[in-house]
Amino acid sequence: MKIKSIAIACFVLFAAQSFAQQSKIETLQSLLGDVITIDASTANHSEPIITVSELASNKADKSIEITKDNIESALAEAKSYKTSFIIVGKHTIVKITDLADCSQSNAWATCMPKGLGYIQKGGVLNKEEDYINNIIGLPDSQKRTLFLFK
Repeated sequence: MKIKSIAIACFVLFAAQSFAQQSKIETLQSLLGDVITIDASTANHSEPIITVSELASNKADKSIEITKDNIESALAEAKSYKTSFIIVGKHTIVKITDLADCSQSNAWATCMPKGLGYIQKGGVLNKEEDYINNIIGLPDSQKRTLFLFK
């Protein structure tokens, strides 16, 4: 009887973990729309933003590593593209949703547009919808890449 209970408990935990990982892929896929397609069979389920970053690197029409010095010109260039994503390290992804609606950021020294994204903390994707400076954080040594798609 104990062996059956342990086996059932292990199965339930495994199923719940698989569902949570699949859920992360589905969550990011809904953010990406038809711009990038994630293959769940080859995706990094524990850190799916890494998978998205790799796919974006291969599919983007242009990518720009953003810094405080170039973000203003990078955002101006983003206006010529249909879709823009920023990925910070392996933990944050944001889709720029409205380049016209922006808020002045002292830290970034430019007007930062609205975005929708996810920050992965403790294995969980936390949804954020705000001006992008509040999602991508303060300028520092972390790698932040703007991916542009026509």
